[in-house]
Amino acid sequence: MNIKQIDIFHLEECVWLAQKWVGVSAYDFSFEPLFRCRRPYQIPPGRELICRVGAFENYEDSYSELKKIGFALINNVEEHFRASELSQWYPLIEGDTPRSICYDKIPDVLDIERDFDYPVFIKGSRQTAKHSKNLSVAKNRDECRSILKEYQRHPILHWQQLVCREFVDLRAVEAASTEKVSPSYEFRSFWYKGKLVGVGHYWSEFVKYSWSESEKAEALALAKKVSDTVKVPFLVIDLAQTLDGRWIVIECNDGQESGYAGVEPIQLWNNVLKAEHQTDEV
Repeated sequence: MNIKQIDIFHLEECVWLAQKWVGVSAYDFSFEPLFRCRRPYQIPPGRELICRVGAFENYEDSYSELKKIGFALINNVEEHFRASELSQWYPLIEGDTPRSICYDKIPDVLDIERDFDYPVFIKGSRQTAKHSKNLSVAKNRDECRSILKEYQRHPILHWQQLVCREFVDLRAVEAASTEKVSPSYEFRSFWYKGKLVGVGHYWSEFVKYSWSESEKAEALALAKKVSDTVKVPFLVIDLAQTLDGRWIVIECNDGQESGYAGVEPIQLWNNVLKAEHQTDEV
């Protein structure tokens, strides 16, 4: 991380933020003039910092660099990987998310067929190939072999552990045809120090949809349980409803790296400030 390229400021004299524009509308947000942002010349040491600088190339190095100038990232190194790597969060919530296997090396088609029936969902341990349907869902042996071959040379996937997940039929939402995975009844939730600070429909880029109060309550009860189990200060939990009406966790992520999806940024950050004030009062 090049510290000179990021903007560090004190949000409403309450929360420290580091920001860099990444050119993605679902991620970038202009805090000014909606919030008071102060940039002092001297920074008291040991301050907690939330980074909104896109995906970290090396979290350990970024954590160390920021520590040198007096900041501690809100998620420490262990917490970052517990939020980001399926191999770390999956064992903690195994019963609430599709059955998954992380392979130490690229498996053979026969290895996958021993572990799963088709169709099977294939992804990197941290992310998919931008939700590409052709690189995520294998319906037969030929498609599986093609995905495994592409995985080894793909710029996003090749450096990640390969993960296979049980394919679960999700409640679909009507949307225009796309090359991405078909949009489902999925919602993104942000959790700050155990408190819900934002929730919205995940596929906001393609379609708008909403849930009933009972659906929302059931889904967020599951997310709260997962948040309390995973125990990461700034955490994102994505939820979806299956065809039979159950709510499951699709994945977890570090809230610093996650796009807003259908969550209103101004509401999210107001809720973060409110949660921080409540923490100070305890």
